[in-house]
Amino acid sequence: ARHKERAKDPSYRRDKYLARYGITHAEYEKMLAAQNGVCAICQGEETKRWTHFSVDHNHETGEVRGLLCHTCNTGLGQFQDSPELLAEAANYLRLRGYFGD
Repeated sequence: ARHKERAKDPSYRRDKYLARYGITHAEYEKMLAAQNGVCAICQGEETKRWTHFSVDHNHETGEVRGLLCHTCNTGLGQFQDSPELLAEAANYLRLRGYFGD
């Protein structure tokens, strides 16, 4: 019963999530402050739907790179964290037209 109560506690779940990446809540908050409270890629803020940023990390070394919104984090994953593949995607959009700024 005690385990079920702890599992419902948001701070317990948060700390357990952060521990997977070897960081504490204080370290997360320090990283977030260094990023001015926004996603390291798109500069977006946390939302009601996504109440915390994802811990982005190198999947080979485990090194934490930064904090990303859900969209940017999953986007990197879809491109296999490959700078080359992301550059090719950016070139594609530049050549074929895109609806950005």
